[in-house]
Amino acid sequence: MPDYTPEAELAPRDVVARSIMHEMQKTGSDRVFLDVTHIPPHRVTTRFPNIYRFCLDHGLDICKGLIPVAPAAHYFMGGVKVNIWGETNISGLFAAGETACTGVHGANRLASNSLLEVVVFSKRIIEKTREATAAIATSVSSQPDCYHLTQRKKSKAVPKLNLTNLQSLMWDKVGIVRSGEGLSKAVDILCTWHQSLSQATDRPSYELNNMVLNARLMSEAALLREESRGAHFRTDFPKTSPDWEKHIVFKIE
Repeated sequence: MPDYTPEAELAPRDVVARSIMHEMQKTGSDRVFLDVTHIPPHRVTTRFPNIYRFCLDHGLDICKGLIPVAPAAHYFMGGVKVNIWGETNISGLFAAGETACTGVHGANRLASNSLLEVVVFSKRIIEKTREATAAIATSVSSQPDCYHLTQRKKSKAVPKLNLTNLQSLMWDKVGIVRSGEGLSKAVDILCTWHQSLSQATDRPSYELNNMVLNARLMSEAALLREESRGAHFRTDFPKTSPDWEKHIVFKIE
């Protein structure tokens, strides 16, 4: 890590993830390794008991051997737009936690941020619902920079829609490092999938339909945001721009 940033392993998670990816590409490996063998075993087992037990169950004693690690998909930075009371633009509908876009977690959603966020906003939602007359939340359409999902022509040559292909597309084109070209290709495929979705009838089909919509929202927002900020990193716009110190809000008809 010191080769990439003076903060070394204490750098923000997006920086660490990209650095790991670069090392994996350099070595042609699918992993890098963490070494905690220099730490006294009792400190490792008491400070990281869950990780220690998990690795031990898979045949690895981290007090004696190296820990293989690789970047993985993590939280969705964004979500359903809400106000400071957790209200959506639908009267009586509230959202909190990782499904909500409150603006308090920034461009690198962390586990501790998410925990504090859900505690604070859950309490606020309870207080709001106790009021005799709850105020109507601001309509999304009245907010600045409100976008509609673009209507694109269906692509003729797209992979079959299934969970594996959706995951591969998002990892390859909307993953740790992005580009306008890759995002545009992802949006074309997702738009075709989205327009071809059949009516959901069971849990797996509902989940797949929802994942396609979330993937499309994420990809179109990433394509619009011509800068790099936190976990959103674009090779064609590697710098952070003050023009993008704002949320991108989609309205879906």
